Amino acid sequence: MTDMYVWIFIIFFVSIASYAIFTVVKYSIKKKLPKSRKVYLNRLLKTISKKESSKEKIIDYDKLYHKILVELGYNWTFWDILKLEPNEIWNINKVWELHKLRNKLVHDFDLIDEIFLKRKEEEYYRELFFILK
Repeated sequence: MTDMYVWIFIIFFVSIASYAIFTVVKYSIKKKLPKSRKVYLNRLLKTISKKESSKEKIIDYDKLYHKILVELGYNWTFWDILKLEPNEIWNINKVWELHKLRNKLVHDFDLIDEIFLKRKEEEYYRELFFILK
């Protein structure tokens, strides 16, 4: 009877270890977009950058960043993807900060200084430019 429990434990342990190794390997390899998708996403980035409102740009940059990460194989909300700290993101803290600003713009009705938004919009553009290069 104890041999059966040992085998169950071994099978359970091997299953958990295999899943953990698979997860680590899957998310530790830096993924790349095909050139055709990069060209398309860069066109979207340029289209967004021509908008007048910094608020609109930040919101659309956030959507674009999420779209890029989904195309790289991450299939959750942007928040959940950021919690995984993907290798494709060079400055995770900056992206967190910009995503939180986007959430504030969408969910809060506080007035935010346009000069501040302009600076953040430029930071978001640089982050997107980096991931698409």
